[in-house]
Amino acid sequence: MTLRQLELFIAVAETRSFSRGAELISLTQSTVSQHIAALEEEFDTQLLDRTSKGIFLTAGGEVFLQHARRVLAERDVLTQAMAGLHGLEKATLKLGASNIPANYLIPCLLPVLQLKHPGISLHMKIGDSRDVLDDLRSGKVELGIVGGRVDDEIFSYEPLLKDQLVMIVGPDHPLKSCSSVSLKELTDELFIVREEGSGTYQALQKAFLSAGIDPDAFRVIARLGSNEAVRRAVAAGLGCAFVSDLSIQNNLRHGELIKLDVDGLTIERQLWLVKLRERSSSPAAMAVSALLRHNTVPNNFGQCCLV
Repeated sequence: MTLRQLELFIAVAETRSFSRGAELISLTQSTVSQHIAALEEEFDTQLLDRTSKGIFLTAGGEVFLQHARRVLAERDVLTQAMAGLHGLEKATLKLGASNIPANYLIPCLLPVLQLKHPGISLHMKIGDSRDVLDDLRSGKVELGIVGGRVDDEIFSYEPLLKDQLVMIVGPDHPLKSCSSVSLKELTDELFIVREEGSGTYQALQKAFLSAGIDPDAFRVIARLGSNEAVRRAVAAGLGCAFVSDLSIQNNLRHGELIKLDVDGLTIERQLWLVKLRERSSSPAAMAVSALLRHNTVPNNFGQCCLV
């Protein structure tokens, strides 16, 4: 088994095609097929099912893919660690971030990163908190920033920044003139929420349960996959929502959204810096982590990132 063979296997597994996988790595299809067959022979395990509808991973293939990604991720860490002996003249960090930090924290970090470490190139994947943790587990990213966490010993979490969820309505909503609303009034309203894997939705459910409120008592008319989609729907007049206060400052200034207080309900959540506990941090990851710790305090990033 070689690192090159692992790369070939990942390309085929992710494209579900020998021909497309071969194109990605600039080899012939027959050469790729031979390498995959060699891996299956070496481990005495069928890794792929070849069908008329394409390539599918077997149970053994799923396990092999997960570990192959981790091996190549560690190779990248090694490469960066050696580059780190000469400083950070050239390094790449694969970062995963959920919607709020991806859109309102990382963009404000980039000028600071460019000033302090111009040799670091940041490659960011955006997904909900569950997606980011899955990418960390599989080795697709080295560092993550999430708004929701799972109790799994493989992850190491570090508190980064607190965010507040607030209720919003559009400028034509019947509640627009209310300074505050009661919890009882909310059960009569239509709500738009994020998907279940998001940190925002997890924080909302936890807050309702802590306040003795059944989350199922609310009339949810849509579940949308991004904070931006939720804000746009509410601004267009489609019900109410709870969203990150970090994300609506421009909307409030332009009168596109209205923020309401809810009597007896405060929803605060923690944003976390997360990594695999047993994975050594590359110099780039350590440098970016240090910048995040230093800059995620009021006024260091500006109003676009913090309240």
